[in-house]
Amino acid sequence: MARRRHRRSASHLVSGMVVVGLLVGTGAVAASAVSVRRDIGVSTRPSTATVTTMAGSVHRGSASPKRPAALVQAGDSKTACISGEPGTSDLRQAELATHMTFNCIVTYTDSAPNWADWMYSWITIKGYSPFVAWVAADPAVHQLVDTQNLIPNSERNNPKWTAQCAAGDYNTYATRFAKNMVAAGFGYSVIRLGHEMNGTWENDDLGTTVAEWHQWAQCFTQEVKAMRAVRGAHFLFDWNVNGRYRDIPLADYYPGNAYVNIIGISQYDESGYYLPPVGSAARWKALVSEPMGLDEVYAFARQHDKPLSVPEWATVVSLGDDGNYVTHMGEYYASHDIAYQAWFNVGHDNIVLLNSGAPHSVAAYVRTIARAVAKSAAK
Repeated sequence: MARRRHRRSASHLVSGMVVVGLLVGTGAVAASAVSVRRDIGVSTRPSTATVTTMAGSVHRGSASPKRPAALVQAGDSKTACISGEPGTSDLRQAELATHMTFNCIVTYTDSAPNWADWMYSWITIKGYSPFVAWVAADPAVHQLVDTQNLIPNSERNNPKWTAQCAAGDYNTYATRFAKNMVAAGFGYSVIRLGHEMNGTWENDDLGTTVAEWHQWAQCFTQEVKAMRAVRGAHFLFDWNVNGRYRDIPLADYYPGNAYVNIIGISQYDESGYYLPPVGSAARWKALVSEPMGLDEVYAFARQHDKPLSVPEWATVVSLGDDGNYVTHMGEYYASHDIAYQAWFNVGHDNIVLLNSGAPHSVAAYVRTIARAVAKSAAK
């Protein structure tokens, strides 16, 4: 089983209620109560941004016409990200252990119970979300990566959702979501839209037929077009598969180069296939060369002239503090075209936290990831 965490999102971390007025299609839903809740720990690391090494702060990354140079780019920007929230203990511990300042944070709005929550996600609520003030404090450096499903949970049992979305029926919702993101100061966000679609745990997975796979891709296209049309929206869209799960041909659900900026893979130190034991020299080779593994997805990205991302990766508690895996991941990151990567730094889901409690993983991270970021920044 190549599945790992099940994260939160607006739904399961209930923290409060926000009353907002919604406009859905042509029908007004006045002062609708939208429950919002915040995920406990999902951040991402320095975007092409500031990496504090022993020598100090460095910036790097190739700029596009509209994006500040220190943010994640649709190229080999080598941004180091981490899951979490600004100001949390887990994030501080990771920064202390790695001697890095994480200016890129991956968060999750992927469990919205209904369209209201989907459009008015918890991260956009000023005074409630820690991200609004964090991005506003340094918008040219602080990078938000948001994980957003194509639909809310209320549509999961709708057998026609892929067809309806592919026809553009949900574009109004996508437009409102984008407007709220821009209004919150998140116009330069990376959006992992419909992430891990080849899995079976998300409410917007691919389905089981070729027709559904094609409709899923068209749905992605429709929502991207609607979001991009919003004034002030300079989003990058990350098409993020789950590694080593349901070996469905990538081309059958790829939306097309015009609608994808980055191709991503969630890649943990585990597999649904047999792997040699931890510490074995053959383990890494087996891991990356599996069907739907890192090498296959990277080759697909290069075929389409897109950079790779690894929005979720980490060692697994049940496998121990596997510094060998981290070393190989860091070396891969340094030697390939990668827009960003993010350690899934949460204290649950059988994931090792990036702190002093995992000395081998931390040492390997500093030796490879931090060095690659600093080297890229010096270019």
